[in-house]
Amino acid sequence: MKINRIAVILCLLALTINAAFAIQDLKQPKKNKTKTEQQVYTNEIHSVLSLDDCVKIAIENNPVISASIYDEEVYKSKIGQAWANYFPSISAGADISRSGTKYTHLKNLPLPYSRLYNTIGYIPNVSADMLLFDFGKTKASADSVKNLYQASKENTKENINTIIYGIKSTYYNILFAQAQVKVYEDTVKDYQLQLEQAKGFYKFGTKPKIDVVTAEYNLGKAQLNLVKAKNVLEVAQVQLSKIMGIPEYKNYELSDKLLLNRYDITEEDAINNALEMRPELLSAEKTAKAAKMNLRAARRQFTPDLGAYGSYGNGLGNAYDMRSMQVGIGLKYTGLNLVNIKKQVNQARAEFNKSQAEYKSVKDEVYLNVKKNYIDLQTAAESIVIAKLALDQAEEQYRQVTGRYKAGVGNAIELKDGENTYLNARLDFYNAMLNYNVTAASLEKEIGVPLVMLEEKVLNLNPEDI
Repeated sequence: MKINRIAVILCLLALTINAAFAIQDLKQPKKNKTKTEQQVYTNEIHSVLSLDDCVKIAIENNPVISASIYDEEVYKSKIGQAWANYFPSISAGADISRSGTKYTHLKNLPLPYSRLYNTIGYIPNVSADMLLFDFGKTKASADSVKNLYQASKENTKENINTIIYGIKSTYYNILFAQAQVKVYEDTVKDYQLQLEQAKGFYKFGTKPKIDVVTAEYNLGKAQLNLVKAKNVLEVAQVQLSKIMGIPEYKNYELSDKLLLNRYDITEEDAINNALEMRPELLSAEKTAKAAKMNLRAARRQFTPDLGAYGSYGNGLGNAYDMRSMQVGIGLKYTGLNLVNIKKQVNQARAEFNKSQAEYKSVKDEVYLNVKKNYIDLQTAAESIVIAKLALDQAEEQYRQVTGRYKAGVGNAIELKDGENTYLNARLDFYNAMLNYNVTAASLEKEIGVPLVMLEEKVLNLNPEDI
């Protein structure tokens, strides 16, 4: 009778524990169901966006980040699945049976006599098993998944870093494209003026007709370059909208200019910070730890499981009640296959060695990229100063040849050379500024954290100079 009660209590306890945790999980608020109200971006609404605005919009709307966050939830759920081995496992059912037994009288009776006794039985049953200890197999598996979960969180940070770099790079490219459009618009105006001057000189016979033809050609080429520059600008805006996660939105303008800030970081600090904080490297490290825990779990498959079990059944609906009950604690192997376990250990060891090599590869790649980007940033800063000096010289040369042509002492070839030199110098200067800002953004991505700006500038410029 005591065994009967213990079996029933054990089964009810197992059912209660499972139900309690299931209800608790259902009552937990779902993070992704109640989404913070976000601004809706439609082309009926005009926006002026700074670089920080674009970054915030991308973090809220870019689907890559959302997918990465859901990936975190997947691994978080797997941690609970691993620890669930220590929770009771319940089985329940009901058997319906029909049986017949033939009874025959003794042989010394004068006439044989027999009868068929039919019974119908309803036999409900419930059983429960609970793992008490498995020599660390469950813990090792849970630790492995926990490290993968932490790696997924670092992957999310890395995706955010990549998207921020994409935003900054595209944002700066749009600013460069706008400057390029402005350069070609100025060039078109200059060539229109030069064409009018050439026609005037030709009309009064002071210049040959070749000057008019040359001016018309220069104007047509400048107009073509302007069309191409506007197309580049439009494509860059579409790219920015796509990275922000609002690809159809285009009714906005950018509020910033190409910046020339200096940054408070040395090469040694950049490398050390990257090795400590770069999410991609931390993710590779966590993945290697997960592989190590997986190897530990595989090795412990050779050990048995210590568990408690209990079952209870009670036959109803017939003359013969069929009651059964069972309670116990024991060690057991389930599906033990030594060859298969050995091969699983070999696989886990190979995966661990692979993860170690991949971590070393990522570490070397981070070191190389940080060092390269730091050197490129210093070179880009120097290039801006040189490009500005060349621009000032080209502008002075263009002013002189333009004055000579207006005075009637210059020629069209001299004027065209001066115009091309000035045009290329302006584009080279803006390109140097673009390269500096994109390289700084790339260095931030490789380190994994924003750079600290100094008050000192690479080059002090007035807003109208940019």
